[in-house]
Amino acid sequence: MPLALTNLYLARHGQTEYNRLNQIQGRGIDASLNDTGYRQARAIASHFKNNELHHLFSSSLKRSFETASVVGEMHGLEPEPHADLDEMDFGPLEGRPISEIESKLEELHNNWRSGNTTFTFGQAETPEVVLERASGRVEDILSEKRGKNLLFVLHGRLIRILVSHWLGYGLSGMHKVPHTNGALYHLQWNGDAFKPIYLNRTAHLSNGSASKV
Repeated sequence: MPLALTNLYLARHGQTEYNRLNQIQGRGIDASLNDTGYRQARAIASHFKNNELHHLFSSSLKRSFETASVVGEMHGLEPEPHADLDEMDFGPLEGRPISEIESKLEELHNNWRSGNTTFTFGQAETPEVVLERASGRVEDILSEKRGKNLLFVLHGRLIRILVSHWLGYGLSGMHKVPHTNGALYHLQWNGDAFKPIYLNRTAHLSNGSASKV
């Protein structure tokens, strides 16, 4: 008999003031949602009103857990946080306006696109380190919850890392995976491979309040 498909949904957390002000967050910035972020979280929850969610997961960071909690309240689920699902640690770039570090970000992204995914600044994490800690956690959950509908509320760079790996782009292809605050992703897992159903869906954010930062 064929194995039951597991529906894996990913959501990027709602907006924070760091997102609104175009400042890098990362693992070391534990910001809460702003008012727009809570509206986006409610929009995510409403998107699933006709889809039964069986389990709900988040990172240990406030912006992820708060978004997941809004979804959980509507669907009768308690979010399960995991530190392994936290955003990448961007080291000395965290908390800084993007306008001030554009050259650093360009250097970072150029290295990654060229395949040098061990490149980083200071004590920041590399994409490979993040992939190892996060993909292992998600894949353990997929194995335990086979055939269920699972929602993970995660972070922009982490989503890029995971989805590029799962869809065979490689970490050098992370830039092919778009992300915006409150966006949704749907992949199906058959026990062997992931099939993308949709990526970076934002139609549920009808007020146009999605932020790409």
